[in-house]
Amino acid sequence: MDEGDPTRRNLLAGASGIAASALAGCSERLWTRAENTAPEQVELTIKTVPADDDAAAAKIMSHLRENYQAAGIDATHEPIAKAELYRDILLEGDYDVFVVRHPGFDEYDALFELLHSQFVSGRGWQNPFHYSDVTADEHLESQRTSRGDRHNAMAELVEYLEETAPYTVVVFPHHIGAVSADIPITSSPREPLEFYRILSTETENGPRDGPLEVGVFGEGLTERLNPIIVDRNRIDGLLGLLYDPLVRRRSGESIPWLASDVTWEESGRTSATITLRDGLSWHDGTDIDADDVVFTYRFIQDTSMGDIDGGLPAPRYRGRQTIAENVTRVDSRTVRFSFGNTVRSASTRSLTIPILPEHIWEPRSEVIAQRQTEALVVEDEELIGSGPFELGEVTDTAIQLVPFDEHVFRDSSSDRPFVLDGFSQYSGIRFRIDPNPGAMIDAILDGEIDLTATTIPPGETAPIVAHDEIRLTSVQTDSFYMIGYNVHHSELGNPRFRRVLSRLIDREYTVSELFDGFAQPANSFSSLVGIRDDRWEHRTDPILPQFPGTDGEIDVEQVRTLFEDAGYQYENGSLLE
Repeated sequence: MDEGDPTRRNLLAGASGIAASALAGCSERLWTRAENTAPEQVELTIKTVPADDDAAAAKIMSHLRENYQAAGIDATHEPIAKAELYRDILLEGDYDVFVVRHPGFDEYDALFELLHSQFVSGRGWQNPFHYSDVTADEHLESQRTSRGDRHNAMAELVEYLEETAPYTVVVFPHHIGAVSADIPITSSPREPLEFYRILSTETENGPRDGPLEVGVFGEGLTERLNPIIVDRNRIDGLLGLLYDPLVRRRSGESIPWLASDVTWEESGRTSATITLRDGLSWHDGTDIDADDVVFTYRFIQDTSMGDIDGGLPAPRYRGRQTIAENVTRVDSRTVRFSFGNTVRSASTRSLTIPILPEHIWEPRSEVIAQRQTEALVVEDEELIGSGPFELGEVTDTAIQLVPFDEHVFRDSSSDRPFVLDGFSQYSGIRFRIDPNPGAMIDAILDGEIDLTATTIPPGETAPIVAHDEIRLTSVQTDSFYMIGYNVHHSELGNPRFRRVLSRLIDREYTVSELFDGFAQPANSFSSLVGIRDDRWEHRTDPILPQFPGTDGEIDVEQVRTLFEDAGYQYENGSLLE
């Protein structure tokens, strides 16, 4: 590649940005050392959930901590319950390093909200690393607006992120489930469309008078069902069954949902005109109209509706909301979205936000404390949504969803999305909540549930395999286990240091030994940032730096050389600040 090549120029520009960041980090350490003649050992605390909540995350953490310690880092582990962990990471930024399972990306553009400096002070999965990099911002913006060459823009972005490493992906785990033999499906559900697929599939015994019995496990799953917050446990797919978006996405395909029609205009600036279906209503009987759509996008942008200076956005869906430059009412059933120069494939993400009822949420814009609105603290057990199911009885051990008979999709003669052909074979859905995976597995072995929705730990599949009436299912997912770095930490602010840390996990070993093969390793530039290889459409993927060791254990001398090349020094085996 010659230096006149535009890709090379971009890479050189990126490299200069990395060098500047690295020099800034080195300068800070030099000044620190000038003031302190006794540099101390680098200390890092790794936060993750306890093994009972996520055995895989705990195993990755243990493997990582051992390698950090062997590299001379004073690494400690702080297990913390999932709700508190999400609060520390996604709301407070109170961590050094974390290991969590990320839900995965629905589209390339999800990287924008995860990493752009626009969200450096955001909450939720909006730049929880506090990462601010001008070159990364340029790449993130370019992929949104590169109409003819978006894949090349993405390739440059992922290569640059491997160099700067605000986080790193370890593996893409399979979703392991158990299903009763009389239900003809090949995988257990996690997302609304997967639930609808099951609900529309007739069993060997025909339609059932009772609900689909779904097993999940975890603590506090019924404590706070507010759909716009992120600091609590969730039952995957639950809220999506209660709240409908304008459009749903499936394997890159857009399926109109509340929308009966989406008309795109892409000559110059991108826009979309949405026509709502006839006969839409909320669970309390109130009609759904264009005002609810416009309100939802404005409310996610600022839950105080203008009462707080600078606004107070909802931590959930904020990234998708910012894709739309303007959302306006045309008439009672028509809304127009303006997306500026953003390409259609990225703009469509904005249409997947669940629509909220204005008459329920507008009163919750009241400011009740400093930079706090009622909307962000309300438990919202009532959950007045628009989906084909509405909330029934809620206890500590179960959540019942019952049919919403007035939903337009309950009429088989209506123009329903194709995924609802045959809907519904059950009278509802009941989520049975167990405290741990063992109890959930016992429930399906005893015939108390039809299938599991929370993934089964890889090491606990044997009883299911041995059972004649239960099938073990395993399907590749877009979710991934990631190691995140807080760049506000004195050492983690240095991209060269983060890049070495990102190599101290043996991904192949993790798949074989910690996941029993039920995962794929992140071993390419695209997969290191969370895009599975089979989702990556670029023609090439450069060779990655390898794990400095074998069979999960680092080569201490090799790792010391890597840190020394990054400007660090050792004393008596300890890596010094």
